Amino acid sequence: MFDRIIDWLSKVIGPKPKPSNQWHFPITEDFEPRKAEIKAKPALKKATTRKEKTVPLKKSASPKAFKENIKTEVKAGKPVKQAVAIAYAEKNAAKAKAKKK
Repeated sequence: MFDRIIDWLSKVIGPKPKPSNQWHFPITEDFEPRKAEIKAKPALKKATTRKEKTVPLKKSASPKAFKENIKTEVKAGKPVKQAVAIAYAEKNAAKAKAKKK
């Protein structure tokens, strides 16, 4: 029964295409990378200090300082959610320090 189905499919669809070993794009002599053009990658340096000067955040629990800390972090290139989290951390640290005294 399967033989009849396969015969019928081969008549309807046609013969199975033969795989070709040809490339779909022409290969030229410049295809191989030249050793002279390959540059060695520089060694990675450990980041011990930041190159950019960062603006210190305000260590205060006031709403004004909270907003300014968010603006500072967003301006430094951090996502808004991360900037808000950092500002909350500074605010909570300032509250904890004030309670200790």
